[in-house]
Amino acid sequence: MLRILIVDDDAQKVRRVAEAISALPGVDPDAIDVANTARDARVRLTSTAYDLLILDVALPERADLPPAADVGIALLKEVCSRGRYVRPKQIVGLTAFSDALERAEPDFTQELWHVISYSNASTEWVEALSKKIKYLYLSVTNHQALEYGSDLCIITALEVPEQSAILDLPWGWEFIEIGNEVATFRSGWFEVDGHRKRVIAACANRMGMTSAAILAMKAIYCFRPRYLAMTGIAAGIKGECDLGDVVVGDPTWDYGSGKWASRGSKRVFEMAPRQIPLPASLRSRFERFAQDRSTLDRIQQEWRGAMPDSKLKMLLGPMASGAAVRADGDAQREVRAQHRKAVAIEMEAFGVMAAAHDAPLPEVKAFVMKSICDFADGEKSDNYQAYAAYTSASALRSFAEKYLQLD
Repeated sequence: MLRILIVDDDAQKVRRVAEAISALPGVDPDAIDVANTARDARVRLTSTAYDLLILDVALPERADLPPAADVGIALLKEVCSRGRYVRPKQIVGLTAFSDALERAEPDFTQELWHVISYSNASTEWVEALSKKIKYLYLSVTNHQALEYGSDLCIITALEVPEQSAILDLPWGWEFIEIGNEVATFRSGWFEVDGHRKRVIAACANRMGMTSAAILAMKAIYCFRPRYLAMTGIAAGIKGECDLGDVVVGDPTWDYGSGKWASRGSKRVFEMAPRQIPLPASLRSRFERFAQDRSTLDRIQQEWRGAMPDSKLKMLLGPMASGAAVRADGDAQREVRAQHRKAVAIEMEAFGVMAAAHDAPLPEVKAFVMKSICDFADGEKSDNYQAYAAYTSASALRSFAEKYLQLD
């Protein structure tokens, strides 16, 4: 595990930084130390070897003194030049003040380090820190091979009808035993240009973003897939799609992300969604697939159960994830308030995309393709769940065998 020191006197900022990095691979919250003054930081840096130092530019020298912009810079120069300190492997400056950033940048650059702009209203600093920590984790550990172990991993949230539709694909599924792992994995294969491609399938133990994200990360660590996919069923936005249509999420987000606040006598929800886009290289291939009328017609024609009257389509569009099944009619209004072009609502997509986004190397490209089974309103029923699970799984098969680039 990585050892990290945060040097900052702002308790709220320290908490946000710690929360942001604690979920990353290689980071244990118990291995994150905090120093509120330059003096405290010196004590720690003389006795502990840190992988990463996250240094605020404006710091108090002692607890009885106010913060000063030159204190953090002086500490940086000390640590880099004096032999009494155990030098951290990496140093990152983090400041919320533009003038402090401007003053500090030359000194950080001179030492070949970087200073990042921190903001409560932005997550860009989180992305920058995440990249640094992922690199560090791979540089100090040898157990994670930098080679892919499988070509495609498929996650579903329900055993029936979602995983059962995947297991109906003719890909030679077999159970796999993974040490003490409690999750059930299956291995299969399909052929592209005469070469077998390895596929892994797994089903979460319950619905929701948390379970999906945990399972996705387990799959990534165990099998190192090139591509991570989630299939299954979703609710659609009326007027944007038809029952059975396959929707590829771009972007995905958690529509419950934000905070409740008081404005006078009213309690209001302040939205703060983090949206994860579909990788550009995948989007171009899905756009081609969406125009493949013969394949989509074949998928629909091969279904032998109840189906809607509409012609099967594939759509690329915004897909919102929430923590509960919605059948109250308000879900569409809430989601459209966050993205006016929203197409689908479900419960897991953002968790899977976030897991892939924050996973260690080798890079895994993730996508979610779910089919519409209802419209999350008072008319919600299970009539087309089996059909939607089938179109999602069958579309994935066609996409993998025909459009996915599996080197």
